[in-house]
Amino acid sequence: MSWWFLWQRHQQIASRLAKKGFDILYFQDPVYLDFFEFIKKCRERNIFVIRSVSENLHVVNVYLPPFTGKLRRITEKIGLLFFKTYLKYLDFKPETAIFYSLQYTFLLNTLKSMNVKILYDCVDEHPNPSDLSVAKEEENLITSSSLVVATSRRLLKKISKISDNCIHIPNGVDFEHFNKALKIKEKPKDIQHLQHPIVGFIGGVYDWIDIDLLCKLADSHPDYSILLVGPVDYGRDKMKRRHNITMIGTKKYDIVPYYLASIDVCMIPFKINNVTLASNPIKLYEYLAAGKPVVSTALPEICDSASEVVSIGRDHDDFIRKVERAIEDSEKPEEKFAVARRIDFARGNSWDKRVQAIKELLENLRAV
Repeated sequence: MSWWFLWQRHQQIASRLAKKGFDILYFQDPVYLDFFEFIKKCRERNIFVIRSVSENLHVVNVYLPPFTGKLRRITEKIGLLFFKTYLKYLDFKPETAIFYSLQYTFLLNTLKSMNVKILYDCVDEHPNPSDLSVAKEEENLITSSSLVVATSRRLLKKISKISDNCIHIPNGVDFEHFNKALKIKEKPKDIQHLQHPIVGFIGGVYDWIDIDLLCKLADSHPDYSILLVGPVDYGRDKMKRRHNITMIGTKKYDIVPYYLASIDVCMIPFKINNVTLASNPIKLYEYLAAGKPVVSTALPEICDSASEVVSIGRDHDDFIRKVERAIEDSEKPEEKFAVARRIDFARGNSWDKRVQAIKELLENLRAV
């Protein structure tokens, strides 16, 4: 996962652990170069890229040749060589390795030979859980781990069939960062033309987003401004045909609260499928930290833990009705009490609390 793309769970946890005194070496997902481009980088000695985020947090770029199939072992051996080189160069002696994906599972045997404890932070269901090779690779990671953390109860249930050393730690929120949206009055220049009510989604638009739902909402209410803040990798052409859907692309993490402040109702318009059934959306907590009304599709994690502060749309028509009601309710005097409940919910789910729990787990692993 990239350190400098969307600010998500891995950056929130790593940056806070670093502030608590942990030395962090963060490996981004490998970049698979064309073979000749890879050789060129090696010759130019431009293959090692290490960036310091803070005194004890370093981010590493890893470039590898694009070998797959029977040649994959060559790629993995090169990756292992680079891994050892980075450790030696930085004089870095890891005690624990936290895995967020399967990209580096080829390092497991080496890490275990170094007596490094393995923690797997399982954040999502894999897009194709029926892929036996992926399932086997993940099972190997789970059984190799001293501890597995699951972000959702569905993931916890799946992992518990393989390992007894599993704990549920959901996503959280950078509370102060998003709560400041309450005090922001100015609207960013690139959305000053949008009329209210503004119904917004902040995050990446990928194939798990229900584009048909967004278009139906836009068609049902041409008086609404539908605002999408984040990369759009799916459904762009269909949404561009709606005059009231505005896509403004990715915004820096520091200024996201300014866009959130301008939104009247926030959405989590996820499809219901194998991936989203196991999801615990970070944006849920971010929206609520700003006190915003939230309408979501019927994701189990939200239904189970946040239904008292979030409106759940059971189908397209129900979702649209819930958006309409949220807009109507925003004008009522009792809305201030609803805002307070949302903020309290978010405050109780801060990243600081999540990371404190993870810190204690890591310290326990050290002691074993």
